[in-house]
Amino acid sequence: MRRRLLLLFLPSIYAPISIANEALWNCVQNKDSNEWVCVGEKEPLKKDSAEKIPASTESLGNAPVPQSPAKDAQSAPAKAVENAQPIPTKAVENAQPVVTEPERSPIETVESPSAPVEKTKAALDSPKLPVNTKTDKGTRQVKVESESAAQSATESGNKELLQTEANLPGWTCDTKGADKNWDCKLVGADPKGQARTIETAESGASFLTPAFDHNEELTFSNLKSQLKYDPWQNCVAPNGKKPGFVPRKDLRDEAPLDIDSDYAEIYENELYSYTGNVEMTHADQRSISNKASYDTVSETLDLQGSVYYSEDELALHSDSASLNLASDQARLREALFISPATPLRGRAKTIYRDSNTLSRYKDVAYTSCRPGNQDWVVHASELKMNKVSGQGSAKNTWLEFKGTPVFYSPYLSFPIDNRRLSGFLAPSFGNTQRGGVSLSTPYYWNIAPNYDATIRPRYLSKRGPILGGDFKYLTEITKGSADVEFMPHDSLLDKSRYLLGLKNTTQLTPHIYSNLDVTKVSDKDYFADLGNALSMTTYSSFLLSQANIGYANTGVSLRGHADSYQSIDKAILDTGMPYRRLPQVDLNLNHAFQFMPLNTAMDAEYVYFQHDALVNGQRTNVKPSVSFPLQTASAFLTPKLSLQSTQYSLSNPKNGTASLASSSISRTLPIFSADTGLYMEKEMDFSSRSYLHTLEPRLFYLYIPRTDQSNIPIFDTSFYDVSFNSLFLENRFSGLDRVGDANQLTAALTTRLVDAKSGKERLKLSVGEIVYFKDRKVVLPGYEEPLPGYFPDTDRFSNLVTELNAGLTDHLALSSGAQWNPHLNRVVRHSATLHYVNGPGEIINFGYRYRKNTIIPDTSGKRLYDIIQSDVSAHWPVYNDWSVVGRWTYSLLNNSTQESFLGVEKENCCWRFRVIGRRWVNSLTFIQTPATQNTLAIDPTATGVSQVGVFFQVELKGLTGIGEKLDQFFEKQIYGYRAPTDD
Repeated sequence: MRRRLLLLFLPSIYAPISIANEALWNCVQNKDSNEWVCVGEKEPLKKDSAEKIPASTESLGNAPVPQSPAKDAQSAPAKAVENAQPIPTKAVENAQPVVTEPERSPIETVESPSAPVEKTKAALDSPKLPVNTKTDKGTRQVKVESESAAQSATESGNKELLQTEANLPGWTCDTKGADKNWDCKLVGADPKGQARTIETAESGASFLTPAFDHNEELTFSNLKSQLKYDPWQNCVAPNGKKPGFVPRKDLRDEAPLDIDSDYAEIYENELYSYTGNVEMTHADQRSISNKASYDTVSETLDLQGSVYYSEDELALHSDSASLNLASDQARLREALFISPATPLRGRAKTIYRDSNTLSRYKDVAYTSCRPGNQDWVVHASELKMNKVSGQGSAKNTWLEFKGTPVFYSPYLSFPIDNRRLSGFLAPSFGNTQRGGVSLSTPYYWNIAPNYDATIRPRYLSKRGPILGGDFKYLTEITKGSADVEFMPHDSLLDKSRYLLGLKNTTQLTPHIYSNLDVTKVSDKDYFADLGNALSMTTYSSFLLSQANIGYANTGVSLRGHADSYQSIDKAILDTGMPYRRLPQVDLNLNHAFQFMPLNTAMDAEYVYFQHDALVNGQRTNVKPSVSFPLQTASAFLTPKLSLQSTQYSLSNPKNGTASLASSSISRTLPIFSADTGLYMEKEMDFSSRSYLHTLEPRLFYLYIPRTDQSNIPIFDTSFYDVSFNSLFLENRFSGLDRVGDANQLTAALTTRLVDAKSGKERLKLSVGEIVYFKDRKVVLPGYEEPLPGYFPDTDRFSNLVTELNAGLTDHLALSSGAQWNPHLNRVVRHSATLHYVNGPGEIINFGYRYRKNTIIPDTSGKRLYDIIQSDVSAHWPVYNDWSVVGRWTYSLLNNSTQESFLGVEKENCCWRFRVIGRRWVNSLTFIQTPATQNTLAIDPTATGVSQVGVFFQVELKGLTGIGEKLDQFFEKQIYGYRAPTDD
């Protein structure tokens, strides 16, 4: 039993329809949306209501007018009945009602309530590929005696088919009216039997004649509907991924060839001829055509008449197609195609598929825009794509954007997969105050499979040319890169300038590794004058060069390290430079015993600190420890005992400052701590949802005796920033030059609210404070009295620290923290950030930060070290693929902008455009702090050196792009933004 497929295909959507028969159907076009709305229906055709079927023959071009099953003779229009032709005798030999099928269009298929049709199925033997033939009228075996006989038989079958197609019921549309209106009449029941809206293709804007006309755009929409998924479904979302599918090409060798048609003839059991609604199915391959012939010897399939062909990775429409199923060769003429993997769609006058890896196109035009949009189109007289080499080439190529030609090249070579190919990359443009207009035209050199280089000549309008490039390498154990830039002559400074960068990571064995990261510039203003402002970090002051080699295994790690700094801020004095560590050696050992709750560990370190203007010294520190972890499902207790011994060997600085009292200093301190806590939970219901509520109280006791350490210089030590986690540290200083005396107890409580169904943590609140049982005597130099009359080292309580993280909804989250000082009776720190992420590309962040200075003495009364700051960032769509993006960091205390950028972005499946203007502070004024000779504090009253730049990016998806890469910049500046990823 064959299921009837009834299709509704309107050749045009721009002309209004005049009502031909309101009793049957009423079609009206919406002038605003260009959509057809049709209402009205009648009873379906009865099974044996008529022997004659009214004719419906008019169509336009390649767009057939499908017909619906006929009703009884009384329901048909008079004119249609008068022109009705009797069904040929041969077609009704079995005295069964026969309803032929109109030419299919893949735009829409529905099952009809038509009467069942008898089918004849012939199982045909083939020496290569089995063929299953299904027909409505039967299969006729023909033994061909001569060529003329074969031709006569074919003409007879075609004549019979034409007579049958002339009597199809359904829609009849007259397009010859002078007013260009459609006169559409429905004979019989509607294919769907209910009112519906007919979708129309979107039209892209174009200044000149569009590359693809309206009928071709409709065909592209039909081709898209035949694919396993919509290739343009998630193209706009920054994190969108195309739904995947499993190709069925591996089944082609085993799957039979099924051909379904209205009429079939077999010649000598080798040549099959099919006429009328021919549908071929072979594994993932499927085609629809008016006529088809299949040669079982050569396994060649010829398709003719409005051919639709689709497979897992291709869909196309052609006037005619010749397919060799054995060798995957094909030839198509006047073809439209869609390649969903890229995705690309286009038109070619001729397509030659020489093999499954090589294809050639003549007079081709293609784009990555979705059907209905052709903002950019590439035209070429010849196009060749080779999957073996991974390369494509085109001749006489020109690019049009919005219908306007913008680029021409007599020859182009490009990669068609992820394999690398030497050639010019997309240029980049920019503009800054110090450098002027910047133009870069990089060239990529694919030296070897594991070596490549990119040469980047760059020109700055205010300063001159720069020759730069990078070299990358990869071996079995190592990977790395070398970056070099050289400006022979800076026209503003009248000198040469350079940049050198080296990076290397090596895994010598599974346990031995090494890393190298070296950066060097010719002067402090190199990045400010010549650098890419998008990659610069605000308040960047130093370039760090470092190298290390290490060994890591279970229970043991050994690392050798060396580092050095270069200042890139003129405000930093020589005494403000960090110490070089040449070298530093760390040894860490730990072991847990299985038969008892006992852990042992030892941390050892040797460092040689070097400085050009300060005291040099060697520091050796050894810290063995033993702990006894006791733990149950709801409680834990971990007492720990450590012994820290430090030895210094000091030398005078090179500039001849005062001699040291002693060149050898030692310090040994015992450290005892005990960490304990409980974990309690219960289930609760709130707002008709189930949650798991936890309470986690925790106590942490720390004791360290006091030892005078004022004679030890400061090499790498400062205060830890106070946070909830810092309440449980064994040392309140960040380095080993000071070990703080302590007799204190930390009390803290954490509570959580966890969604029982999803497991998401909806709420986390932590509160903690330290109770001091004695005053602290060990301080950093210069912090003996941070504020007049305020001695924080004699307070009995630390700041009360609170931290809150709440997932208010699936899209809205709040992060907040506050610190209350009981001595000053005021909040000294507070921060809050509200994150709203509605989806990829829909992000809004609001932030506020307040920090009261309680450490550095300030007698000016100008609150030099206080911070009151707001921070707003967003990426949000506004209209028709346009989005706004920006960030604004503003000092409420100084009434000045610290960092800002604002821009717009347009992104669709076809292309992407971005432009932003950025204002940033390149350097700030630093102030020497009394705490240490080598640490500088930012002067909040100084605005530093600010710059303004404009940057843009244009990307034609699937082709190329120009301008700055802004994705990484947005990721760093906008919380929650994720760059688009390709699958």
